[in-house]
Amino acid sequence: MATIPATTNVTTGKFVSEPKATYSLSIENLADIVAYSPNATQPDSLVSQASLPAGSLFTPITTATEVRQKKWSTVQISQDKHVELNSALVYMNHSCRPSLEIDMDLMEVRVAKDRDLQIGDELTFFYPSTEWQMDKPFVCLCDAGSGCLGTVTGAVDIEAQKLRKWFVNEHIVKLKSAQTSEIE
Repeated sequence: MATIPATTNVTTGKFVSEPKATYSLSIENLADIVAYSPNATQPDSLVSQASLPAGSLFTPITTATEVRQKKWSTVQISQDKHVELNSALVYMNHSCRPSLEIDMDLMEVRVAKDRDLQIGDELTFFYPSTEWQMDKPFVCLCDAGSGCLGTVTGAVDIEAQKLRKWFVNEHIVKLKSAQTSEIE
């Protein structure tokens, strides 16, 4: 990881220091579409520097490497495999109303299907879309109102019908299907 110099926060226009341990935005060619922008709850968050229509490709994932064990920074890609993204994409925060979707089968990040992405929007994804069981469950701070999970533990604890309202990866669909058939 490299330390990045201070830049202008695209949301407020104020000069801010970059997080201390960050990835260079040149990795994954993110410099034109992403900016580091600490917010009140997350010191390492990202905002969009591009306006894109709903469902469009945001960026391919090209630097991910498989790891032996899951941790807070990994993304689940199958029933039992995880990867490190090895780029600033690791700083996408969770939201129950995400701006992005991560498709690990296609190894790409897309703009959420239900809304356009605007310059200054925080870059978020729905963590249970990739994670069956979170390494470190947490209380959600997304302000999605009644659509908020409250506590994010992973897809394992979300009812199948409720989970359908979000984009989820195929490995999560399969794990939920297996879990549901075990219960019946």
